[in-house]
Amino acid sequence: MSITSLLFAACCLIVILIYWHLPSRYRTWWLFAVSVAFLITWSWELAAIMLVVATVNFYLGHWLGIAANGRRSLLWIGIGFNVIVLVALKYSDFYVSALTRLVERLGFQTGAGGLQLLAPVGLSFATVQMISYLVDINERIVKPEARWMEFALYVVYFPKMLSGPVERARVILPRIKQPQAPDSDSAQRYFWLIVMGVIRKIVLANTLSVLIPADAFVHPNAYQGQDLLLYLLTYAFAIYNDFAGYTSIVRGISGFLGIELTSNFKLPYFSRNFNEFWERWHISLSNWLRDYIFFPVSRVLLKQNRNREHVANLVLPPLATMLVSGMWHGLGWNFLLWGGLHSIYLIVERVTTLRSIKRLPDEWPKWRQAFSALGVFAFVILAWIPFRMDVSTAWQYFLRMARTLKWIKLAFWFLREKILGVVAWNNWVGLHALDIRILVMLSLAFIFDWMQYRHKDETFFAVWPAWAKALSLSLLAMLLIIFSLASTGTPFIYQGF
Repeated sequence: MSITSLLFAACCLIVILIYWHLPSRYRTWWLFAVSVAFLITWSWELAAIMLVVATVNFYLGHWLGIAANGRRSLLWIGIGFNVIVLVALKYSDFYVSALTRLVERLGFQTGAGGLQLLAPVGLSFATVQMISYLVDINERIVKPEARWMEFALYVVYFPKMLSGPVERARVILPRIKQPQAPDSDSAQRYFWLIVMGVIRKIVLANTLSVLIPADAFVHPNAYQGQDLLLYLLTYAFAIYNDFAGYTSIVRGISGFLGIELTSNFKLPYFSRNFNEFWERWHISLSNWLRDYIFFPVSRVLLKQNRNREHVANLVLPPLATMLVSGMWHGLGWNFLLWGGLHSIYLIVERVTTLRSIKRLPDEWPKWRQAFSALGVFAFVILAWIPFRMDVSTAWQYFLRMARTLKWIKLAFWFLREKILGVVAWNNWVGLHALDIRILVMLSLAFIFDWMQYRHKDETFFAVWPAWAKALSLSLLAMLLIIFSLASTGTPFIYQGF
C-alpha cells in the first residue's frame, strides 16, 4: 500500500481515531496489529521475516543484558546474524545466479525463475537499528526491552517501516510506551508536515522523475552533454524531494499517534561544507554511521597513534564510514565509488582545515558561504552519477556531460551573432534549447527550499495568513487531482534500500 494513496490516508485517519479512543493498555497492541497488517499488504513473507528478526534480536538483547561473561562474543553473534540476514536477502542478486547453477549441477530443479529470495523493503533500516540496539546494551547505554510487544512494534512500526528514519531504541521505545497526545499547536505542525511532504513527493519528486527520459541513465551517449547535466540536476532534486517528502509525511502521521520521529533532512543542498552536508542529509543514518563506525574506528586508531593529525587518523575513519554507507545502499562497485568519492571530499576537507582557525560556516562572510555552498553542491551532484548507474555507464555519462562546456561556448557565440544582427531573432535553430518543463520544475523546487531557508522553519506554510493557506491548500488539491489523472505516481526511491 502506497503511503501517498487515498486508501492509505483513509486508513491512517481510522487508525488514529481508534488509537486515541482505546484504553492506553491496548494502544500498543493496536499499533502492532496495524503495522503487521501494513506489511502483509506488501507480502506476508515480509511480515514473517521482520517478526523473526525482531524476535531474535529481542532475545539476543535479553541475553546480552544478563550475561556476566562472553558479552562481546554474544554481541558479535548478534551483529553477524543481522548482517547475514541483510546480505542473504537484500544482496541475493550477487550470488543467486551462481547458487542456481550449482544446485542444478547437483541434479535438482529450481524452476523457471531459479532460486528467488524475497528482499524485504525496509530491511536495511531495521538492520542498523538492531545493531545499534545490541551495541548500546553491550555498552550499558540502554537496558534490554522487557516486553516483546513494545520491541516488535519498534521494529515494524508502519510509518517508518519502508524508508526510516533510523530510530535508536533508547529514543523511540519510551515514546512508544508513553505517547503524547498532540495539542492544537503540535497537531497543526503535524498537518503541515504532511502537506509539505505531499508537495515534495507528488508535486516535485514525481514530476521531476517522469521528466527524465527512461534511458538517459542507461545510454548516455544518445544525449547531448547539456541535457545530461540537466537530467543529473533533475535526479538530484528528485531523490532529495522524494526522500524528504516521505520523511515529512510519516513524521506527521506518527506525530498524530503521539510518537515523534527524527527529522531526516535540513536543506542539504544549502550546505557550505561536506561535513555540514552529512549533518543535513539522511540525518538519522548519518548520525548512526558517525556513532557506530566513525567514532569506533577513530578510537581504535588513536590507541595506536595519539597524534590526531596522523595520516591514518585523518584518512581511515571517513573512508571506512563512507564505504559502509555505500555498501548499506547496495553491494555494487557504483555504490562503493559513490561512498569513496564522499570519503575523498571529507578527507580533503579535514586536511585543508588542519591549520586554519576553526570557524563555523555561519561566521563566514556571505560571499564565502555562497561560493562554498555552490562548490559543495557541484561535487555532491557529481557523486550522484555512480549512485544512479553502474560504473562503466557512469564514466560514459561523465565524459558525455563534459561536452556541456562546448555547448556553453557555442550558445555564447550564437547569442553574440544574434545581438550583432548576423542571425535573425526568429531563428533559434542553432541553439539547442534545454527542456523548459524541467527548468520550471527545478525553479519551483529551489524556490520551495529557499522559502524554507528564509523562514528557518520546515512548516513555513503554517505562519502564512489564513487566506494564503486556504489558497495554497486549494491549489494543492487541484494539483493532486491533475497528477492522479496523469498517473505520475512513482514508488519512493529509498524503498529500494
